[in-house]
Order: sequence, then C-alpha cells, then structure tokens
Amino acid sequence: MAEERKESKPLVEAVAEAVEKRYAPPAEAGEELRFDYNGLATRPKYIDRSLLNLFGELTVQPGTCAVITGRDGYQKVYEPGTYSLFTVPLGRTMVQFVDMSIRTRELPPVTSLSKDKWNVTLKAVVHFRVKDPVKVATMANPLGALDAVATSCILAQIESMNHDALTGKPEETGGIDEVAQGILERMRSSPGIEGLEIINVTVAERKGDERRIKIMQDATVEETRILEESRLEQRRHKAILESLAEEKKIAKRKQEIALIEAETARRKLEEQEQVELTRAKLEAEVAKMRRDQQEWEAQMKRREEEWRLAQELEKMQLQSKHEEAMEVVKGMTQIITEAAKKGELGNLAISPRRRPETIVLEGNESVVERGVQALLSLKERIAPPARYLPSLEPSDPYHRLRLEEEKLARIKGAEYELGVRDGRLSRVTVCYRGFEIRVECPPDYPKASPKATIVRPDGKEEPFEYEWDENCFISDLVRDALLERMG
Repeated sequence: MAEERKESKPLVEAVAEAVEKRYAPPAEAGEELRFDYNGLATRPKYIDRSLLNLFGELTVQPGTCAVITGRDGYQKVYEPGTYSLFTVPLGRTMVQFVDMSIRTRELPPVTSLSKDKWNVTLKAVVHFRVKDPVKVATMANPLGALDAVATSCILAQIESMNHDALTGKPEETGGIDEVAQGILERMRSSPGIEGLEIINVTVAERKGDERRIKIMQDATVEETRILEESRLEQRRHKAILESLAEEKKIAKRKQEIALIEAETARRKLEEQEQVELTRAKLEAEVAKMRRDQQEWEAQMKRREEEWRLAQELEKMQLQSKHEEAMEVVKGMTQIITEAAKKGELGNLAISPRRRPETIVLEGNESVVERGVQALLSLKERIAPPARYLPSLEPSDPYHRLRLEEEKLARIKGAEYELGVRDGRLSRVTVCYRGFEIRVECPPDYPKASPKATIVRPDGKEEPFEYEWDENCFISDLVRDALLERMG
C-alpha cells in the first residue's frame, strides 16, 4: 500500500493537470503562425491568467520563440518546447511568437556613383536571423529597417570603391567578394538593426556604367589586340632568334667544314710536297745513277782506248827489241864467221858464271873475243820490256764485297755475317766451333788494315795482330786466327 501511494501522483497535481489540459488555449496546440505583426513576429495575444485558467500550457514550435509579457513588467522568452504557465503571474498576460529561423532578404537594386564618379548598380541578398527576440517583437518594422540599413551600406560601399573594383574586373583590386564583405561589415556595425544578426551578404547582380563598360570593352579589345600583336611579335622575334641560332649553327658547321677542308688541303699539300720531294730524290738518284753510268761508260771507253794504245806501244817495243836482238844476232854471226875464217872459234867460250861487265880483259885476248864479249854484255843490258798495259781495276763497287763473301763461304763449318756501309765492307763476324772473330774495317779498307778481336768459348776477348797486305782478304785473316788459336 505504501508503495502504491508513493508511485501515484498527488491528487492536487492530477486535478491541476486535468484542468490545464481542459482549459489550455486552442491556438497554442499547433496552429500555423503568421508573422504579420512586423514580418518577424506574430500579433500580440492575451492569455487569461485568472483563477479559472491557473494551470495553462504553452507550446512553442521549432524555429520560433515565444515572448510572454505579464503584469508588473514580467517578461520571459521561451525556446521551442511545451511549458506550463503555472509560474506566470496571474493577471492579463500577452504572448508573441518570433521567427528564429535563418531568413533571406533580397534587396532592390541600388545605383550610386563610385569613388571615381561612374554609375554602379548593385543588387544584394542578405542572410540574417533574429538575435534578440524581445527587441524584434517590439520593433514596428524590422525588415524595413534592415532594407534601409542594407541600402545605406550598399551606397556607402559603392562610394568607397572604384568602378572596376565594384564591377569585379580581375586586374583590379577587390572584386565581388570584397564588395559583399564590405557591405556585410558595414551592416554588422550599424546600430539600426541591433536585434538582428547578419549572417552573410551576397552580391546577386552588379552593373557598371555603360560608358565605362564601353570604354573598358574598347580598352579590353585594344589591350587584347596589343597583347596578341605582342605575342605575335614575340613569336616572330622567337622565330627570328631561332633562325639566327640555326644560321649560327650552320655557319659554325660551315666553319668546321672549312677548317676540315683546309686541314685536308694542307695535309694533301704536305703529302704532295712529300711525294714531290721523294720523286725529286728518286729522280736525283736516277740522274746520279745515270751520271755514274755515263762516267763508268766513259771510263770504260777511256780504259779501252788506253788498253789499245798500250797494246800498240807494247807491240812497237817488242818489235824494236826484236830488231835489236836481230842486230845482235847478225853481229854475232859476223864475228863467228870472222873467227871461223881465222880459226879462232875455240877461244870464244865464256864461263856462264862470269858477267860480261865484270870480265877483266887480258893482254893476250883477240879482238874477236872482245867483240863477242861486248855483244853479250849489250844483250844482257837490254832492259826488260816496259809495261804499257794498265792494271784493270774492277768497275763494279761491289766486286770486292762479293769476293770477300765468296771466300768466307769456303770456310767449312763457319757462320759469318757481313756489315756494309755506303757500299763498303764495315764489319765481319765469323763463328766457328765456339770461337767468334769480330773484324772492324776502316773506311779506306782494304788499303788500311782491319782490326780483329777473338772471343774464346769462355767469353774472354783478346786482340789478334795480323800482318796485313791490301791483296789479302778477311778470309785469310780468319784462317790464320783460327789456326793460331785452335793449334
């Protein structure tokens, strides 16, 4: 029973709730509100707060608020919800509902002179809501005040900016966002709409002065034309620069080609000069060989002529000797004949050991004997025939060299190596059974004696002295050296 009493409501409260529900104002149960008092608040309504309506109830719809004004200056704001009016003082009470939602206000176009004295027309849209419902509920025309303040702010903003900034030219400072921001700040700082909160301002339409627009359009067209011409000129200059760069490259390539051609021509000229020089040397050598050949042929002709003359002289000398011998024979024959006539042939014998010029005549010798001795002495004194024939020297400069090589090749078992300088023998190296014989020939060889060195099998070197004759050969020197050292 105690629990049942505790859970059940008091009887007085239950009766009060029933009476409040029974006598609650029907308009507050959810009827559509009309904010036709000043555009943001409903017309004031009176609530009977007598003893019969002690337990009244108030319902506030979402997006609104209720302002209750009672006796003795009582005033209270109710947010959306349902409330009991038991605490409201009894007596005549007035209630007003205020629109608390965000609202949009489209303002009429505003035309004014800009800072630079051009006509500008702006049409703005204001987004706002009620900030102080008590003030708004008591205002006669808050929307009119909003329009007036917005218009004045728009006018002030137009007068504070240039035409191009207001119309939103991209090259100018400002633009449409700056214009809207300026109007918004001006409206927020205006004291005429303290009960309202300005959320945002949007410039819905803007229109500049037709004359300025025409000037700007012409200027834009001219600027565009100049810009295009500038771009075209830049492209033309770029093309010229590229053409100059290409010409520079071509000139550089031509210069390189010219340098290569000049270098090629120089090398070709050098090679041609070298060829000409070689050809000249060859021609000089050929000419020298031809001169040598001609000199040799002339020398051979001269020697042949000398040989012919020498043969003739020798023939004449032989003939003269022959005639002298015949005269001697004739004389001897006569003497012998006279001796025979006189019977003195036995006394004509002369010892072969005695030379006629050393014979001492004795007093008893006959005249015949003296004549024979004189003839014999004359015969012996006849000089030997003179040599008119010249000694034939080999005309071939390599004749001596070939003879040396042939004689060295006859040494069996020996290996040799010849060194030649200017067509003359300069050195000879002969190897035989471990011995090595090095022979150095002077420039006037074979008239001058060569220098010989013997290298033994043990590597010891020793000079070899040889009695040289220009009729000797290197092979003779080598044979003597080997015979002497090998015993």
